[in-house]
Amino acid sequence: MSKLPVITRHRGPRLAALVVALAAIVTAGCASGQAAEKASGGLEKTSLTIAAVPTASSAGLYVAQSRGLFRQQGLNVKIVQISAGANVTPDLLNGSLDVVNGAYAGFIQAQVHGAGKFHILADGYAGAPHVDEVVVLPNSGITSAKQLTGKTIAVNALGSVAQLLVSSALLAQGVSPSSVHFVAMGFPAMPTALQQHRIDAAYMVEPYLSQAEEQTGGEELLDVNSGATQDFPINGFAATVQWCQKYPKTAAAVARALDQGEALAAENRTVVQTALLHYTTISKQIAAVMALGDFPATVNTVHLQRVPDLMHSFGLLKQNFNIDVMTKPVGS
Repeated sequence: MSKLPVITRHRGPRLAALVVALAAIVTAGCASGQAAEKASGGLEKTSLTIAAVPTASSAGLYVAQSRGLFRQQGLNVKIVQISAGANVTPDLLNGSLDVVNGAYAGFIQAQVHGAGKFHILADGYAGAPHVDEVVVLPNSGITSAKQLTGKTIAVNALGSVAQLLVSSALLAQGVSPSSVHFVAMGFPAMPTALQQHRIDAAYMVEPYLSQAEEQTGGEELLDVNSGATQDFPINGFAATVQWCQKYPKTAAAVARALDQGEALAAENRTVVQTALLHYTTISKQIAAVMALGDFPATVNTVHLQRVPDLMHSFGLLKQNFNIDVMTKPVGS
């Protein structure tokens, strides 16, 4: 079993689900304000706060908000910006946040370590070509993964999905993850660190990839969307099991709105770009050229099971974890 260093677009058949979701959106779009008000009558809670990292991985949420899909479900949603889902897990547990869009690996680790029990309300984002890459400077002399042996690679967090993805990509190229040195660094700081030769390579995601290309001419060395991590599930929308038990009708309404937002994001890039320009600091130029991942319109447990399976294979989990405990209906 391969281990992470101690320093510490599966796209299943979605056409039918997409058609159903889009049909629901069209129907909901015809509802009057009176109908929306009536819909809220059965909800246990109507004012919610959802936390999300302001980047493309949250586009389904932004589309749902901008298109009034939450309002059509009788919900008044406030979106707050965060740097990472793991940073606000305590806020989710104490009830100051209702829903968080975060990395699946973080929710799984938190549950395994007894921090709380979580339920995945909706899928959020999965990898795709040129969305997650390991980049180097032009003329760095590094032209293959094997040349990373003994080198320093920056990831946004140690022991995270980022390090997991890079480790898997390295292993696929015959490079042991233990032969490289991982350091933690925020995405915005990586281009400068490359230029100053404090790191040799950096794992970056869009839109930071496109921004780095503009700033430093960063070149792709490895696209992690391959092999075991092709179309890999990145993040989703989760609430605590306790919250879902307390507000079951509200949880179902949130899930419907998010699924509809994901379906629209998957269908129409222009809708995504418009939402990103409104809710994030991504520039119009970058939004137009950046690669986008996959926006799953439904929760597919077979797809999501890939996350704990890969975590286990690299030693991030000590035993097998069944994602069903986080996706099955609460109370079943």
